[in-house]
Amino acid sequence: MPGVVKGSKQEKMVIVPYRPGRRLFVIMLFLAIGLGSAVGGFLYGYYHGSSIQGVVQYDRSELERQLESLKSENSDLNRQIVIHDRSSEMDKRATQEVQLTVSGLRDRVAQLEQDIVYYRGVVSEQIEDTGLVISQLDIDQTDEPDIFRYKLVLRQEDADGDTYLIGHVNVNLVGRQDGSASIIPLRDVSSEQEELDIRLRFRYFQSIEGELALPAGFIPERVQIAAVETEPMEKAFDQDFSWVVAE
Repeated sequence: MPGVVKGSKQEKMVIVPYRPGRRLFVIMLFLAIGLGSAVGGFLYGYYHGSSIQGVVQYDRSELERQLESLKSENSDLNRQIVIHDRSSEMDKRATQEVQLTVSGLRDRVAQLEQDIVYYRGVVSEQIEDTGLVISQLDIDQTDEPDIFRYKLVLRQEDADGDTYLIGHVNVNLVGRQDGSASIIPLRDVSSEQEELDIRLRFRYFQSIEGELALPAGFIPERVQIAAVETEPMEKAFDQDFSWVVAE
């Protein structure tokens, strides 16, 4: 046993078995762990990158699909705008055509109205010369100052001798009663007449005559005659005659 120097610190010595295989195993284990970590990191990065790329690819496809859809909608809208513009133009043309048609119809109606007025005048002139006409009206003084004889003759113009004229006539005296305007029916002053409308029925002529008594204070000015023919034609007219007494 070697000599020991007195007073120096003595360190304990540990005797460890020498095992070279175990040391190699530990080194290989650490290398395996490091390699596994590196491979795991690479695989994680690759997988994560692939996932992001897939998401990006999906988003791009979705955006492209939406873009195509918007393009289709835009195309449809453009077609609708074109159709609307064409419809508006057609409506405008149709409105103009209707306005022109209405204007033409108004002009035509105005012309027809003028023609009607003209033909009515012609027919009226022809009617006045045919059918019922007043042939005579006489008023004669009697011996009494307020009593007069009257005679009204109506005839059928262009009578053929076979056709009866049917209608009626209304006779009124128009004047002033105590300073005020007054109208007196012939029926009220003549006992020969019982109706306001005196009936007519004759082939050539009909005479209406009798006596009339003027009311006190009444001053006659004219005789008003309204005649109506119903057969063989329709005709109506009014005619006034001045109050003229034959001497």
